[in-house]
Amino acid sequence: MYIKNIHIENFRNFKYIDIPLNQFTIIIGENDAGKTNLLDAIRLVLNNNGLQYFSRSLSITDINKESVKGFQNYLQENAKEISEKLEDKNFMKSVYIKIPIVKVKLTFVDAKTEYQKQLLKDWINLNEEDEICFEVEYVYAPCKLRDFIEECLFLQDKVESFMIPVEKYEYKIYSVNNCKSINKDKAKNFNVSIINAERDTFSENDKQNSYKLVSSLIERSITKEDRAQIEDSYNKFFDEIQDIKSFKKIFEKIQENKKFENLKDFINEMQLIPNFPNLKNIFTNINIGYGEEFLYQKGLGTRNFMYLILLFSYFQNNDKIFDFLCIEEPEAHLCVNNFNLVLDFIKKSVEIKNDFIQLLITSHNPKVINKLKLNNVVVLKNGKAISLKQVDDKLVNYLAKRPNFDILKILFAKRLILVEGPTEEMFINTFLDKEVEYLNEIEVIAIGQKGYKTFLDIWLQIHKEDSTSCIGVARDYDNQPNAKKEHQVYDDENKNIFVRTTEGYTLEDDLAATGKNETVIKDYFETQETASKFLKDSKADNMRRLCEAIAADEITIELPKHIGEIIECVKNY
Repeated sequence: MYIKNIHIENFRNFKYIDIPLNQFTIIIGENDAGKTNLLDAIRLVLNNNGLQYFSRSLSITDINKESVKGFQNYLQENAKEISEKLEDKNFMKSVYIKIPIVKVKLTFVDAKTEYQKQLLKDWINLNEEDEICFEVEYVYAPCKLRDFIEECLFLQDKVESFMIPVEKYEYKIYSVNNCKSINKDKAKNFNVSIINAERDTFSENDKQNSYKLVSSLIERSITKEDRAQIEDSYNKFFDEIQDIKSFKKIFEKIQENKKFENLKDFINEMQLIPNFPNLKNIFTNINIGYGEEFLYQKGLGTRNFMYLILLFSYFQNNDKIFDFLCIEEPEAHLCVNNFNLVLDFIKKSVEIKNDFIQLLITSHNPKVINKLKLNNVVVLKNGKAISLKQVDDKLVNYLAKRPNFDILKILFAKRLILVEGPTEEMFINTFLDKEVEYLNEIEVIAIGQKGYKTFLDIWLQIHKEDSTSCIGVARDYDNQPNAKKEHQVYDDENKNIFVRTTEGYTLEDDLAATGKNETVIKDYFETQETASKFLKDSKADNMRRLCEAIAADEITIELPKHIGEIIECVKNY
């Protein structure tokens, strides 16, 4: 079983959003897109695993600002009518729907075993496609509507910019199908476990902040047999120390004094008996070591690496409780080698089927996406969630073979030019770098292949309605008129896509045929070959030499028509 969809209303930057999930999902987005807010929204519904405290009661800053402002404006515009109709139930219903109420709904699917179905049976429902699902919802709303509205009207009258009285709110977690509250015993079967990006304090100093975490993990893992063994070992420890002479000397002075002769019988009966402490007190004195040292003595990257492995391994060892495991930015603080190890560890762990684990990762690193597959990605952008589940398998396999290819630049660059190879990339960047009148924000990416359609399709999934982003394609003709027509369709049908193709076979042919470039190139490099042949021979090296000469103002080259048009279109969009 797994959570197929998360519906969020009025929580922080999410006014209204549905976020589709897989059994394993990678969430990506720019800064402030809401990745951390998504994790916190999940924590409002599911049971926190006891390792981290998280309050389900919210503050005013947790409620969507746009919704709060809209409600304040509504009150100001309708205050008189509202105050006169507080007894009108139908009217108050219309007021209620204007209140910024926080909602988080989780939709579970794919309960396979009888045990899983028993866990979810009270939440059974039908989705919009009439498919069986299981839904539970968190709602944070005013508990008494009239009291809340009267308080808001009073504050509005007294304070110019009043705050919504969230102390009048209360939360409820209930089954969507019958609106019954979820009892605590039921909730304990559904955990959320988050490995935060800000994990620097884990075992960071000699205070050993990992004590609490380690003791909690041990306490939750220990069996009855282990408890008996600990108690036996503790008793043996006391058997040993009872014979230590220092303890026997406690009453030595009294025994030597004849005046206390009648106390000897009492003293002889006295002995040390172990006062067995709470196991938790024992566990809090246990911490993690690494080699010959405490973990807190190691570097930040090593501490984070061990923290990830420890928690991820622990949460996977479970077949009775559903655990939604979230890892924020697994790349944080890790060196290349440890990052590769963590990625491979996650990849192989995901391949080990566990129907009680659902994994979600947030990241800014393209290697995470390429290694763990693009069709597991959900993009958060402009308050929307776009799933790339249906992306072409060819692109998924292509990225898997090129783990360092920066797919994030294609997904998020505001102004982007795609080219086939490094020669086009070098050439265009040389001219962009020479621009001094404006800051260059155009990203040029060599995709390493001739076909651009797959990349344009995925870009359109995110940016089709985005008026702030555009993409250009500078492609070679290669004697393929049909391919030219197929790519030109993207230009014709989308205002923010620009496609230009060489008139000759390749860039080198058009470059040599433009203006006086043929003569300039032959004279500068003192070659008898045609300029196009010279540039095609030792292709990357000769283009590098040409770009260096252009950058140093040693020669003046005129841009081929297709390159010039692409730069102007993208720059001025």
